[in-house]
Amino acid sequence: MSQKIKNPLAQALGLVFQGMRDKLGGISSSQIASTMGLAASHYRMIEAGSAILQPSRAIKIVQTFDTIEFVPLCQVLVSIQVLDSVKQSVADMRTSAGMLAEATPSLSPVLKKLDALLDIVESSSPSEVGRAIGSGGLKDELSIFLTTAPVIFTADQMDNFMSPTYQYPISGQLYSKIGNILQGVAPFYLDAVLQLIDNLKDVTPRVTAGELAKWESTRKNRISHIIGIVRQPEVMLDFSTFDYSYLWEENFQKILMIYRDPPQADAAPIHQRICELLKKRFESERVRYERELETFDQILAEKLQIESCKGRVSEVDEILQHSDIAMNNLWVYVLSSGYVVPFIDNATVEATAADVYGTSLGYDETCQKLISIRRLCSEIGFGL
Repeated sequence: MSQKIKNPLAQALGLVFQGMRDKLGGISSSQIASTMGLAASHYRMIEAGSAILQPSRAIKIVQTFDTIEFVPLCQVLVSIQVLDSVKQSVADMRTSAGMLAEATPSLSPVLKKLDALLDIVESSSPSEVGRAIGSGGLKDELSIFLTTAPVIFTADQMDNFMSPTYQYPISGQLYSKIGNILQGVAPFYLDAVLQLIDNLKDVTPRVTAGELAKWESTRKNRISHIIGIVRQPEVMLDFSTFDYSYLWEENFQKILMIYRDPPQADAAPIHQRICELLKKRFESERVRYERELETFDQILAEKLQIESCKGRVSEVDEILQHSDIAMNNLWVYVLSSGYVVPFIDNATVEATAADVYGTSLGYDETCQKLISIRRLCSEIGFGL
């Protein structure tokens, strides 16, 4: 008879929970267990991969670890149950993992990492498997999956949805997406959902700098790129509201900033000034930003890219135009799911908070801006 082995996906989930608990700063496993309504000893077994969580606990989990998405978590918990039922045999686990990948394509990257791990689970100790889960990338891949909002579109469909072309009408993609979202919603809720959408059609969101900073902070582990199109490069030097801490997130790849007007005369380069001022801000709160300071120079060199518009003033002016009003800054957040969320504002170096107006663009305008931004980035040599 084959030797009974520990479920490696359950082990990986336990390691993800440990990492999230560490990020909460000093939270004990007993406190987490209490929040989830579990005995402390049972939760410790879950972190060790020796016990599994029932899908019925999913709501408690997302309330405890607020970066975890509900739907991906349910998919993982069900997958763990499926694999747990066949964990006596590596061959059966591999077969079941393949079936799970077919049933849930979005889980494929996680299950590919799991498949590579199955070669060693039978002959290795749980601690050795745990180290392999970390070094082989299963833990990181699972963490990304759990914290990324579920995407129904394929990669091609998603690209067409957020980056329309003449061959792919905008409206068709938008209707498909809304249909996919509403599919499966209980009829009891549909009237309320449709009424809410209808009420939002004519509402223009007013977004302050503080609200944008809060939005950015709550999603910083889901952002992969930020593109900033600004008039004055000096507007990027305000660190009283934004702290750029997303640069240290694993999912974050690069921030690209393009400025229209030349920097102030006799001033140091903008990249250098950003680095100096941000480092000064971090050093003034060293306890809070100790982790960031350890790799500060390396991260800023790798992930922060700044360039002038290289004479393409009219293109920048067009991009910064909003409802016949010349705005000053456009910030495009590219999420790891592929979606794009833009914000536009009229902030300047001299403006007070009361003078600043900001909003998030509507769907059609977002699509139009994306076409212009991609063209501008290509022309000046920027690439995601």
